[in-house]
Amino acid sequence: MSDGLHTGMGELTDFEAVDFADLHELIELAQAEESGQADPVAAALALGVQETERVAAEIDSQLEVLEEESIGDYVASFQSFEDLHNEIQATDGVLEKMEKMLGAFQSDLSSISDEIRMLQGDSLAMNVKLRNRRAVQSLMSEYVNSVVVSPQLARHICEEEINDTYLDYLTELNKKLDHVKQNDMQKFPSASQSAPELEKLRAKAVHRIKDFLLQKINALKKPKTNLQILQRSVLVRFKFFNTFLAEHHAMVADEVKQHYVQTMSAVYLKQFRTYVASLQKLEMEYSPTKADLLISIEASSGAAGRLLDGLGLGRSVNLKDKGNVFSLSGRDAILKDLEKDPIIAHTHKAKYYHEQLFRSHQMLLMDTATSEFLFLNDFFDTHGDHMLFVEVFGKTTQFFLDSLETFLASCWDSVGLLLMIRIIEFYRRCMQRRQVSCLDSYLDALQLLLWPRLRYVLDANVLSLRKACQQNLAIPTNTHPHLATRRYAELAASLHALSAAEAASGMLETLQQPLQTMQQEVRALLANMATKLDGPESGLVFLVNNYDLVLTVFHERHLPRSATAAFEDLLREQVALFVESQLMRHYPELITFVKNTEPAVADVDETAARSSGSQGPPPGVDVQKMEQVVRQFAQNWKSSMDRIHQYVMVSFTNFSNGMEILKQVLTQLLLYYTRLQKVIHKSFLQQPPAFAHELVSNTTILMEIKQYSKSF
Repeated sequence: MSDGLHTGMGELTDFEAVDFADLHELIELAQAEESGQADPVAAALALGVQETERVAAEIDSQLEVLEEESIGDYVASFQSFEDLHNEIQATDGVLEKMEKMLGAFQSDLSSISDEIRMLQGDSLAMNVKLRNRRAVQSLMSEYVNSVVVSPQLARHICEEEINDTYLDYLTELNKKLDHVKQNDMQKFPSASQSAPELEKLRAKAVHRIKDFLLQKINALKKPKTNLQILQRSVLVRFKFFNTFLAEHHAMVADEVKQHYVQTMSAVYLKQFRTYVASLQKLEMEYSPTKADLLISIEASSGAAGRLLDGLGLGRSVNLKDKGNVFSLSGRDAILKDLEKDPIIAHTHKAKYYHEQLFRSHQMLLMDTATSEFLFLNDFFDTHGDHMLFVEVFGKTTQFFLDSLETFLASCWDSVGLLLMIRIIEFYRRCMQRRQVSCLDSYLDALQLLLWPRLRYVLDANVLSLRKACQQNLAIPTNTHPHLATRRYAELAASLHALSAAEAASGMLETLQQPLQTMQQEVRALLANMATKLDGPESGLVFLVNNYDLVLTVFHERHLPRSATAAFEDLLREQVALFVESQLMRHYPELITFVKNTEPAVADVDETAARSSGSQGPPPGVDVQKMEQVVRQFAQNWKSSMDRIHQYVMVSFTNFSNGMEILKQVLTQLLLYYTRLQKVIHKSFLQQPPAFAHELVSNTTILMEIKQYSKSF
């Protein structure tokens, strides 16, 4: 039955309720208005309404059937509904009990939460009390430890060996002493009772530390002691001893400091004196004197001495073992070895220049000073102050300054002086890289001694040149380069080479003025000496040889163009004069005729002369002289060229320079002869003269020049 009910209900759900009341009213109204008239639409509507009523009646009947079936089903299921109702009532009872239980549990939780809050408050209070008690305990423990003097501490301070363990106990004693010194500690009876015991320990510790430090400082006096190792491994290791003394007994600390200063000052002075004395045994026996100027004046006494000097026989011009006074000769190699270890005197037998010994002891001084400065900073806490270092090293640096001043009083070695200046500049930069400035004033003092002496020696050399020129002390006997020229060339090249590398420090600018003055004096002296020779040609040869020697030395030292330009110009000028002199000597007719006649034909217009048919030479042209010059040249040109060659070969000491000059002479000769041919051509434009066939062809002259040039 229930299935039929569900099926009927399912069918009914497919239709919607339709209200046809309005439709019936319309139909009735239409029927009333048109009574008796047959309307098809109305008939159709009436039929539809009938059908609808029939369907509605069927649906109602089906609903009634379904309702009856539903009632039957409900009645059949009544027992099930009753059981469900009972179960719901039982469940409500259980839920009510659970609600009561949860309410009771909630009440219990509220009470437990209150108890937890109470416990939390108690816990916080207990933590505060614990912290306070611990703070008090710490303060009390610290106070007790700072006040109580243990027997173990007293025994170690007074009796035990001084070592690293002693440092720990001394540190503990230092803390107790610092604590007792506080102003608010004096009011406590326990602190006042322990203060005498601590004072006794302090006095004992000061006494023992003083003896220990003085003993270690005295150990520095022992010969062959490595000072740096003893300073670092012992004194710096026990640096706290000095700190303890400075804090608890300043007078004893100052006594220890002064003892160290006196001890190390004497030790360093003695060691460096001994080292310098041992180095002096290695110095070359010969050292330059005032007789080793460019032109020695003192060594030449009277006319006989000047004559010997002029001949190169005097003592002042004997270059045996003296060549390095002016030239580098490898002395600049020291500049590449400035960081090498100092010379060990007893292991060397070689002889050294003074600047090599100077480098050795100055490098040792620099390294020792650096080590001492850093040690003083570490041990005495100087914080970079130089005062204590000056007290320790003052006597040593003064010893070196006095020694240098004594040496400079008799030093005439300008190359050595400049090398020493270079050495000092290098070591200044080394100290700057180390960031140690303790030797700055000392290095400045060295420079203030060296620079004036170098300038004095250079001025003395300049003065020797000037006096030699004014008093005719240097008279050449031949056209070869003079000794003074070689000395000047070597000295100037050495100074240029040593100062050019230090252009950034202004060294080259400092030397520029004396070098320029020296160059002017040399030029004046050479010009004066050239006038003392027989004939102007000898003077020219003399100047060419001397200027060439200067340039040869300069080029060997690879000096810059600025250093060689002046002498290159002088050499070109003198060579040009020599070339003209030789041509005038061997071809006087040719040279004179060309120079005199060229102006006469300079304005000749060849085109106009040919068109006018002019036959004779221009006015001022001596045809007879022209013919004489042509014939004379044709007869003597080869022999004269050979004589020029021979004269050049014996006149110039530099073979390459002589051959170059010979080439210039012959080339200039060819140019003069070409100019002669041009004069002849302009003089006889219509027809060459009868003697034209006697002209020597340029090709022939060139072939002859090539014969000489095979040896160029």
